Amino acid sequence: MTTRVHPEAAVRYPREIAAAVTLPAACAALVADGTGPLPRTAGIAVLTACGALAPRFALLAFVAARDEPDARTVAAFDPFHDPTPPALRGFGPEPDRDRVRVAGDRCAEAWQWWRAEDLPADTATGAAGALAMASWCSWALGSVARAQTRAQYALETRGDDPLAGLVLRSVRAGSAPSWERR
Repeated sequence: MTTRVHPEAAVRYPREIAAAVTLPAACAALVADGTGPLPRTAGIAVLTACGALAPRFALLAFVAARDEPDARTVAAFDPFHDPTPPALRGFGPEPDRDRVRVAGDRCAEAWQWWRAEDLPADTATGAAGALAMASWCSWALGSVARAQTRAQYALETRGDDPLAGLVLRSVRAGSAPSWERR
């Protein structure tokens, strides 16, 4: 029996592969010391990792983790085997507010850098993903106006971004996180 392989099968999901590969670097960039501008390499890592939804779920769980896991150990979210991170819906232990704030600001900074650089249109998915992450961080902190603004800009960048759409719907519905206080 001969198996036919589509010629593009090996590069069918390059965005997801690139996002998974850069995930540890993006995690490290999001929680690094928040002083000074985001280095170019860190911005590229954040934009690349945010280019696919599954790595964003891993980023979200990493940022919200109270035990502050090592960025090098983070693996991409597997939608077929991993449960949806409770933090996505604002459940579980309350994350460190400073950690979430810095991560959100870093994601927004990566989007701003993308806009200023006038990068190719095919990078818009990562830029919208980074800003959607920033909007989730704002929502997680209870800053609904900032969450809404960031989500709207993410959707202007890429109209079908699922995380930005979720955050915007949550804000409009008046849904707020219900973190477990320590």
